[in-house]
Amino acid sequence: MAKIHVVDKDITVEGKPGDPILFVMWDNRVSITCICGGNCSCGTCNIEVLKGMENLNPRTECEHKILSRIKRQGSNVRLACQSVPTGDVVIRIVPEVGSHSGILRPGQVQPSE
Repeated sequence: MAKIHVVDKDITVEGKPGDPILFVMWDNRVSITCICGGNCSCGTCNIEVLKGMENLNPRTECEHKILSRIKRQGSNVRLACQSVPTGDVVIRIVPEVGSHSGILRPGQVQPSE
């Protein structure tokens, strides 16, 4: 079983094989926002993968589309609903101070840091 360590909550949980990180968090009563219920349509379950990116499935086309619309950017940003671990990972749910999270509205520009 893959272990998922959440640095901002200082906990480590284990999930069932094939379960996305979002469902592993919910199964272990770890709070993580997700408006769409895990259907890859809102982007609110975005996480930062600090270690173990190689232990996650590749991004889907849907995930690429949603990630292009959110404020939190970077090669290590994933959607928890689409990230299925095959090995241990370390994540951050809440953005660090100074970073941005959320959906860009039509006409809104990416904030600069």
